[in-house]
Amino acid sequence: MAQHPTAIDSIRVGIKFTWEYDRSIHARHIVTNHGWKILLDRGLDVFQPYDNRDAFSLATRLQSQRLCKKFEVTFLRFVDAGDRQT
Repeated sequence: MAQHPTAIDSIRVGIKFTWEYDRSIHARHIVTNHGWKILLDRGLDVFQPYDNRDAFSLATRLQSQRLCKKFEVTFLRFVDAGDRQT
């Protein structure tokens, strides 16, 4: 599976974001390079439907104006075996 850089990969925000698509699973999650896995129970489908044909609706242009569906996010912290204290 190839990783693809996205538009968010920029100096402006200081984040390098890559993603990969895996057809063998349905679950959606984000894994960071500093030990976190973020599980999204709805995937990225978190917004309620809106009319994207309405040129005068703020929701068509501004994500902050869209209503969200209820969803849960789970954060898991991974500890490297070398970092564990006994």
